[in-house]
Parts: sequence; structure tokens; C-alpha cells
Amino acid sequence: MTRSEYDVIVVGAGVAGSASAIVLGQEGYRVLLLDRAVFPRHKTCGEGIMPEGVRILESLGVLPQIYEQGGFRVRGLKFRSKAGVWAQADFPPADGSPAYSVVIRRYELDDLLLERAKGLPNVTVREGFAVVEAVYEDGVIRGVAGHPVKGREHSETFLAPLTVAADGMNSRFHNRYGIVKTLFARQRWGLSGHLGGVAGLDPYIEVVFQEGNEVYVAPTGHDTALAAILIEKEGMRAFRGNLAGQYHELLKATPGLRERLRDTAVIPPVGGRGPLGYTVSPVYRPGLLLIGDSAGFVDPITGEGMTLALKSVCAAAPIVKAAFEAGDFGPGTLSRYAIERARVTDDVNRLTRLMLALTRYGVVANRAISRLSKDERLFQKLMGIVTGTSRYRDFTLKDRWALAAG
Repeated sequence: MTRSEYDVIVVGAGVAGSASAIVLGQEGYRVLLLDRAVFPRHKTCGEGIMPEGVRILESLGVLPQIYEQGGFRVRGLKFRSKAGVWAQADFPPADGSPAYSVVIRRYELDDLLLERAKGLPNVTVREGFAVVEAVYEDGVIRGVAGHPVKGREHSETFLAPLTVAADGMNSRFHNRYGIVKTLFARQRWGLSGHLGGVAGLDPYIEVVFQEGNEVYVAPTGHDTALAAILIEKEGMRAFRGNLAGQYHELLKATPGLRERLRDTAVIPPVGGRGPLGYTVSPVYRPGLLLIGDSAGFVDPITGEGMTLALKSVCAAAPIVKAAFEAGDFGPGTLSRYAIERARVTDDVNRLTRLMLALTRYGVVANRAISRLSKDERLFQKLMGIVTGTSRYRDFTLKDRWALAAG
């Protein structure tokens, strides 16, 4: 067994983990970044980064490379109701400038972020390393233990005053060390892949609401697109034994899209993830912070997952700095992260719950999209919550009534 010491250990090298390593590495901390995968690797995801997330990626120094790797700028959203009504709006401007979302395959994005982290002299990256458990002593996380994926007999232990768990929805830290993960009663799953030969693409993310699911199409090139499906748990039975084939058949049968997707081809792989909705409490322990999906996730219906992860990284950074300055990695310092994380995620989480409620009742969802098709101001107000230009509290009772009444 070997033992090594660092300032911060980050478990998981996806968006949240690599961004954490970059931010903390830039501050001069000795960071160890671990992931069981070897990059680049595919990951099931909606792949849209909302305008606030785009600005954070720019601050991390990877936005030019994202565009070079095919990142596609998107101007806004289109919704189609079950009744066949379309609503469209651009993202509201930020600081007087047009706001854009960026769609890029996780295969490219995660690799770009990881390479950026590797380029920092005080960040050490170990790919193909499986974290098995935390070093947990006297109620304090003091590091992690694990082994190379291809060398289980070679156990290694890494110690640090702070560990960041960014290992996603199936985190090794869930339901251990006093951390409880609770699934929502309503369980939804996400399927995603890519299509070639898509006709009529323009710079908008299209969302089609239909019975039992929502279909998302987001451009990644002049005739290629991300295609994702959010579906209730019981609907997943139809995909058993032929995930890619049934995924493609559902997409080609989607009203409002079928004519444009009829001659498409699936670009492998197609993946699925779920159940998607859960809470995690607490999101910190002595010596530990949970960031990104490991800290909880409501639903991908707003497309905010990666952006919320990036915002949580930015919220955690000053608290990590304060912990090192005080030499205090206990609740007295780290509990502030829970407050800051709630501050940056609460508005979108409340909007997500509102949209989830609408999807349960077809008549109300039809009315809401009908209203948005005639009221761009209201549509932009909703999108402002997603893009950070407005707050959920700005979405008044009168606005909610207008949405429900149609």
C-alpha cells in the first residue's frame, strides 16, 4: 500500500470535478484529481450549457477550445405542446450583450476540461483509478483509498485536509459517512444520443412535450444534433433489449419532428441514466464537500445540470480558501457551502419543480405553452430564471396564473 498527501483530493473528473481542480489549482493548492474512467469517454447527458455556465467556462480558459471542437452556439428555446402549438424565445440579454447557450458533446467537453486541469503544474491527474472508500477517522474524512482499475491488487491511499466528491449521481459517498441520498417518488430517466442527417436545424434547443415523455433536439452541427428523451420510469420497459433502435423509433415518431428526423441515422453510442431526481443531505461533512450531481439533482427538464455544477464550484471556491486560511475543515466553515449552494441553485430548482408539475397535467401544459407562444415577455421571464438575469421571486402569482390559464 502506498500513501500520498495533497491539499485537496477531487473524486470524479467530469464537469464539476475538473472545474474544481482548475479553480483550486489556479489558487495554488496541490490537487489530486481521480477518475475510474480513461478520457475521452462517453457520458449520457443533455449536453447544453446555459449562458451563465458559458461565462464560467470562459473564465476557466476553455471556451475557445470548445468552439474549436465544434461547440454550437444556441440563441434560445422552442417548446411544442401536446396540442401542437409552438412557442419560441431568445435568451434574455446579459449586461446588454446577447446571451448564448453552447451545445457540445460530453466526449469533447470533459476531455477539454481535464486537459486544462492537467496543464496546471500543481494538479495531479490519475485516470483509471477506482476510489473504493474514504479514509474516515473520528467522524472526519481525511482522504480516500482505492486501486487502479486494471490493478486491483495495488491499493493506494491519498490523504488531504479536504476531499471534494464530484463523482455524480451514484457517488461513493452516498449513504455513508452520515450522508443520506433520498430518491424522489416520481422517478424519471434520461436517454441521449446523436443523430446525423437532421433537416431544418436552426440555433434553438427544441423541446417537444408528449404523453409520458419530452424530446429534446439541440444542434451540434449543420445537420447533426443531440437528441435526448426524458421519460417516466414505467416507459423504460419499451427500450429493453434494443435501446438504440427503440430510441430512434420514438424520435422518428415524435410529432413536430418526424418529418425532419425520418431519414436520420443514429451516431453511437446511445445511453440511459436514472432515476434522475434525488436529494442529498448534508452536502458537506468534516473534511468533505459534495459538488455537482453528487450533491443532489432535481430533473434535467430545464437543461441546467452542468451550469448548476459550475455555479456550485464557484460557490465552493471562497469557502475552501477560508477553510485553508483558518485551518478549519469542520462544520464551522464548510457549512457555509450548503448555504451558498442553495443560493445559486434555488431559483432554477423551484422553476424545475414548476415545470415538472406542468408536465404531469397535459391540459395545463398545453395552456402554458399556448400562453408562451403569444407572450414572449413571459417566456423570456421564465428563461431569465434559467440564465440568471431574473429571480424566481420575479415570477409573480399573476405570471403563474397567466401560465396556467393559457
